[in-house]
Amino acid sequence: MDSVKKTRTITAGAGALFWVAVGLLACYGASRLGLGSITDPGAGFIFFWSGLVLVILALVVLAESIRSSEDATRGTGQLNWTKIALVLLSLVLYAFFLERLGFVLTTFVLLSFLLGCIEDTNWIKSLGTAGAAALVSYAVFELWLEIRLPKGFFGF
Repeated sequence: MDSVKKTRTITAGAGALFWVAVGLLACYGASRLGLGSITDPGAGFIFFWSGLVLVILALVVLAESIRSSEDATRGTGQLNWTKIALVLLSLVLYAFFLERLGFVLTTFVLLSFLLGCIEDTNWIKSLGTAGAAALVSYAVFELWLEIRLPKGFFGF
């Protein structure tokens, strides 16, 4: 195994061990707050389960890094700084226009841009996916969970 592959495997394993430790600390701290039950959750309930999910996911990454130590590791290739800058700019613009234009329209535009320009997806498919994602997330948060989302000046 060449040194680059070995370094990537060691880095992934060390990162996974770090997140296992963070997850275990979160579980420990949450248990000290009190977990409660599923019908009457305590102050540490969500933190405990979040920490447990973090531990499980980190263990999956650790197992994958150990398993791939003999296999060829997938390289990241060259970073495309233009796409990274466009994604960051689009997220800043999303935050800026969210209150002004409303959740549904702003989310639709953001997802359409990310799928169409950044991922180079077919525009019909990206517009359909963006529309469905915006409407489903609106239905879940606004209608089902009754969480108020920004309406914007269009009223939706």
